[in-house]
Amino acid sequence: MRGTTKRVMRMLASAGMLAVCLVARPAAADYDLQFAAGFGAGYLRKTPALEGPGVSTTAREVPKGPVASRGGALTMLGGTFDMQLTFDDRWMLPLLGGNLSWAVGSYDRVASSLDGSSVGYRPHTAFRGDLYLVGFGRRWKHRRYMFSVAARTGFSRLAIDGSVAAGAESTQMRLVANTFLFQIEAEGCRRLDPERRICLHVAPRIYEHEAINGVTFGLRMEWGR
Repeated sequence: MRGTTKRVMRMLASAGMLAVCLVARPAAADYDLQFAAGFGAGYLRKTPALEGPGVSTTAREVPKGPVASRGGALTMLGGTFDMQLTFDDRWMLPLLGGNLSWAVGSYDRVASSLDGSSVGYRPHTAFRGDLYLVGFGRRWKHRRYMFSVAARTGFSRLAIDGSVAAGAESTQMRLVANTFLFQIEAEGCRRLDPERRICLHVAPRIYEHEAINGVTFGLRMEWGR
């Protein structure tokens, strides 16, 4: 009887160990995909030198080349979208995002030159497109609030309408400036429900055409844990 009892106990222990081995699995990092969209403003402290395309006028062929700017500031409004991964509810990996914005306000026409020909451009027509690439950051939560900081890279393109003079006539053209982008993103959010929050987003441009040359800020809605 005692031998039978011991055998039953050993069988139960073995079954328990087998169940633990089958149920247990390696711990994996908890991750979640986030999406965001919103609107806001941007400020460019200094308009960079622009690049003029090659154009044909009634007087001559004007080659592609640099067009000096007066370096004036630009204020812009537009919209943004973004996506990122979070790990263990703390670490952030911004993935891909973008921003499209247009100049607002009144600006004087700027006179310049391209290969000896007179050129003028109109800052109020400025358009900026930003492509945000991979970054890295950290976030903190406290009850219904969340705060985060991240470093981000990307590219930015500024385009402005202009014209080149040819005698009494002028030929329209599009002036552009492209640059590598590096910014620091800071955000404060209030949770509306488990997977939605509204956020105030601020991003100083550490480099955009030159060091410390701008900032973007605005409100956006985020979806994700």
